[in-house]
Amino acid sequence: MSVATKFELDRPMRWRDLYREAELYKAAVRVYTKPLFMWRKALCTSTDGRTLYDFASRGLRGLDALNRALAREEFRFRPSAGLTYNFNGKRRTLYITPWEERIVDFLLYRALTRKLDRWFSQNSYAYRNHSLGLDRCQARIAALLRAHKGPIYLVKRDIADYFASVDHGILLEKLEHLVDKQDYLFRLLHQRVCFDYHDEGGSHQAQIGIPFGAAIACAFANIYLTELDREIEAIPDLHYFRYADDLLVLAPSPEAAREAVEGLDRNIERLRLRFKPSLQANLALGSTAETDLPFVVAKHFRHLGLLFQSGGGVALSRDKSRKVQNLFRFAFRRASRRWKRLADPRTRAQSLVNTVVETLERGVRNVAILDYYLKHVDDEAQLRRLDRWLAEEVLSRVFGGHRKGNFRRLGFEQLRAMGLPSLVHRRRLIRRGKIESPFFTWQREKSTRAFRGTVARPRGAASVDAAFSPHPEAAASKRQ
Repeated sequence: MSVATKFELDRPMRWRDLYREAELYKAAVRVYTKPLFMWRKALCTSTDGRTLYDFASRGLRGLDALNRALAREEFRFRPSAGLTYNFNGKRRTLYITPWEERIVDFLLYRALTRKLDRWFSQNSYAYRNHSLGLDRCQARIAALLRAHKGPIYLVKRDIADYFASVDHGILLEKLEHLVDKQDYLFRLLHQRVCFDYHDEGGSHQAQIGIPFGAAIACAFANIYLTELDREIEAIPDLHYFRYADDLLVLAPSPEAAREAVEGLDRNIERLRLRFKPSLQANLALGSTAETDLPFVVAKHFRHLGLLFQSGGGVALSRDKSRKVQNLFRFAFRRASRRWKRLADPRTRAQSLVNTVVETLERGVRNVAILDYYLKHVDDEAQLRRLDRWLAEEVLSRVFGGHRKGNFRRLGFEQLRAMGLPSLVHRRRLIRRGKIESPFFTWQREKSTRAFRGTVARPRGAASVDAAFSPHPEAAASKRQ
């Protein structure tokens, strides 16, 4: 039984126990610095029509006024702007709050997540403290598959349109067990559950769902599913993993897996949610696994962007492999004016190889994602195929089409001598710690761009790393 099932709050949470002025400024540091990585966010406006620059023009006076309103328990959330976006083919409504509300939202998220850390399940990995997260979740799944001998039964579920489907009555009932209902903290949280927003159809108050795009919605998402987590992880002889709305159960016996299926179905119905039929999977991994219904024998399964194999091996899923290929295809397309005008095959090949190198060294955001997956993948045969594909793509643009004889005209060793990178080699360097964390490389690149064309300059690499740390405490300590 996990720690989460044993831990209960000593008393309901109250605003005066959670709120500190320092926490407000830490939240403000995060809200101020995040748009430096994605500068267009600073120009985003909500129902008040103000950008981050408008809000920041008041400087500390604005934060001081916000602190006084919170200390006096007078702050109220204003309506959000509901904007519909297309996220990889999925239409979702993103709720954009004014900048003061974003700071308070993030403050509430941090306070609740910290206070409820032991109450949350330790098998829930999303929107948690620094010891958990996607990296830890994927690593533990792979380690379990490597260590397990014999067949293993898998139950995989994905909640359909989770954030937009949360029932307000159920969520508020759960919050009443955690927060003093008569306290200002509960009133603030109630405003974020039954949130007001404006869209093209006018003014509304949400009747269902939590505000996707707001930090506090992440805390609500974990609170809503914690009872489900506790019931599933209490089943003997079973391993449970939840990342946001992606649920995975691994069990050495079909009986435990069937019990998990029944528990998941029962809880999802009680929470008034539903699973995506297309992403449900009941699999039996291993050649000696029993094939009783509802389990289907399989050699691997896709989860959180990786392809986990029955023996514990990890490869890129098909869509991630295509994304890697498109990373280079788009780079060749962007640089086409440069390499197409070169007639000499070797000169053209060198130009294309330089494009590949630039993509890996300067295309920081996409490469951060690529390097993240390379860190987890151990299927070097797949990476060798990608390396060969990349060489073939270069040669097809040098000699005009994919032909078997291209390698006889310009060999693989010659391409390597020109500097063509290898994903196999890059993965080994990442695993040995020879390549710097791509996330911090991306942060430094974004901070450099943010200061470009201005009088101000960052004071050095150390100060930049602290100011743009994913943990606001680092930035706050540097400023004290």
